[in-house]
Amino acid sequence: MLFTTHDPFRDFASVNRGLDYDVVRSDEGVVLSIDIPGIDPSTVELTVEGRSLALSASRTSSIPEGSQVVSRRRRNGSVNQTFQLSERLDSEKLTADYNFGVLTVTIPVAESAKPRKVEVGVGATPAIDATAEAA
Repeated sequence: MLFTTHDPFRDFASVNRGLDYDVVRSDEGVVLSIDIPGIDPSTVELTVEGRSLALSASRTSSIPEGSQVVSRRRRNGSVNQTFQLSERLDSEKLTADYNFGVLTVTIPVAESAKPRKVEVGVGATPAIDATAEAA
């Protein structure tokens, strides 16, 4: 087939499903919102390698030394999540912001993947020269 259609966001998927997140796409790109409440922003690391986006962060215990834990439902430790990016996304222009426990990652569509208008030229030479004399 000479022409195929491709959804540039179809390949955006998580390798493992440990975190709660939303992926929203538009003509401009993808916005990934990941819930990581209670995480110190200084521990958040995003790494792009090829088409993989890796997130790692950690939360330490907030229980004071010498206190007795009655019930513990919050997790401590490291969080690791990997997302696969489509080749149609521009990971070089990826931005990230952490606010109120939500990490928001914005990845624009690559310029080469955006639709573009193609100019159609009008030929100056007619296909058949009607003014030529017969030989």
